[in-house]
Amino acid sequence: MILDAHTLDRNLFTRIFDVCVIGAGPAGISLARKLAARGHDVALMEGGGLDITHESQELYEGDIVGLDYYPIDTARLRFLGGSSNHWGGRCRSLDPYDFEGVDHHPMSEWPIRWSDLDQYAAEAEDILDLVPASVTPDKPVEGAERALFRPGFRFSSPTTRFNEKYRAELAASKRIHLILNANLVDIRVSDNGTAVTGTILKSYRAGDPGFPVRARAYCLCLGALENPRALLNANAQFPNGIGNDHDLVGRYFCEHPTYVVGEVLFEDDVPPKAGFAPTPECIRQEGCLNFNALMNTHALDFMTEAKRTVACSSDFMTQLAEKVLGRPFNCNVGGLSAYFDNLNKADFRIGEIGCIAEQALNPDSRVLLSNETDRFGLRVLALDWRHNEMDMRTYRACANVMGAYLAKRGIGRVKVADWLMDNDPVPPPMGTPGNQVGAYHHMCTTRMSQNPKEGVVDGDCKVHGLGNLFIGGSSVYATAGHTNPTLNIVELALRLGDHISGRLSGGELAAIPNDTSL
Repeated sequence: MILDAHTLDRNLFTRIFDVCVIGAGPAGISLARKLAARGHDVALMEGGGLDITHESQELYEGDIVGLDYYPIDTARLRFLGGSSNHWGGRCRSLDPYDFEGVDHHPMSEWPIRWSDLDQYAAEAEDILDLVPASVTPDKPVEGAERALFRPGFRFSSPTTRFNEKYRAELAASKRIHLILNANLVDIRVSDNGTAVTGTILKSYRAGDPGFPVRARAYCLCLGALENPRALLNANAQFPNGIGNDHDLVGRYFCEHPTYVVGEVLFEDDVPPKAGFAPTPECIRQEGCLNFNALMNTHALDFMTEAKRTVACSSDFMTQLAEKVLGRPFNCNVGGLSAYFDNLNKADFRIGEIGCIAEQALNPDSRVLLSNETDRFGLRVLALDWRHNEMDMRTYRACANVMGAYLAKRGIGRVKVADWLMDNDPVPPPMGTPGNQVGAYHHMCTTRMSQNPKEGVVDGDCKVHGLGNLFIGGSSVYATAGHTNPTLNIVELALRLGDHISGRLSGGELAAIPNDTSL
């Protein structure tokens, strides 16, 4: 069922739920559905409503105190379905070797393996409306098989917005109580500090005293910026926040930095745009991290633009193209007229190498709390995004490996970007042509680790030291890889659902004695 915190009969929360899930984006909804399917009662709390509003969205505002970055409130959406309401649908699993780590990147080994998530691939594909990975497999690169391959990406359907796709199911569910406009303001912990005893939530109604939600288990699914913010703000009992015994909550913030690392002068045959990724052997040899190199050309491909002209000739053809491709079709660029115009341009044989890179684990790259407070008295987040030498090494490797491949094959010559040649490189600022800076992918701020001194949650996404508090979403990534996170977010949520269900059924998660302070 779907209820609203503004008009809610709060006697509903005199009961104890099996699980309280905070946040109804891809992670929270996938987790709640999995738990409900296992027969558990779930309180699913969403801070926004059914549609975007100013009062909800402004709670995502924050300060930028590190590298130049997008305004925080533009990077995410705060209503039912979360940021799935504007995502592009591009999906790919992390690579198996992302989980294994490399010696030149300390702490990069995950406490789980790729197979632990891959067993949920089919279920996640159904949730995200994806074709199987076998339809778009990775492909070898002729002449560079030991260094590069062509990664296969898939695209969700244009209609895969969790708000639209799952709203009716959530409304009809007898197991899931979805409460809209319910904002988390506090997390209460037992006196011995080993378990969460309840959460406090408030609506936007002026003077709302708030209401408690009690459960046998709790899971934060607020995103990789808001998950650490919630833990840091829950400081009534622990001055440094919950789960922060080792000052790691909010640290290791990773994005997928996206910069132009070189210019290409192509030979006679200008190739189509293409993406490349390094092999494990290349990563070890270069001492770099994972990346996705995008070879962009100013030239247009005749067949592509001919197809675009046909597909964009009518609304029916556009819709048909979207159904066939499984993704939105861009009719705002290109076409045959653009193709022929492009042939007359002097620079059509010039292109560029863009790099979407895995970011290094850097404890100084982090989410902090500012001194400013929001309408609920919670401190607003401050993002201190930073790069280090390993990041620069990865950008250089991307340019050098691609340059070597293009030269060897006689495709073109690469001129490494001037900023990368400096002794102390500084990435281009926001607004520099061709440099997207980041991909709106936030990761690693409550990272997964076997050792509590290296992360916030364990391999089962449980907060170290707390028996019944879990975290969902990309904040638990141990490393970032280079691929879009949504597919793995859903797989992690499904795995977490099975884990929590098993512990509930096994009696390991019992109701905490009533907390009279709630």
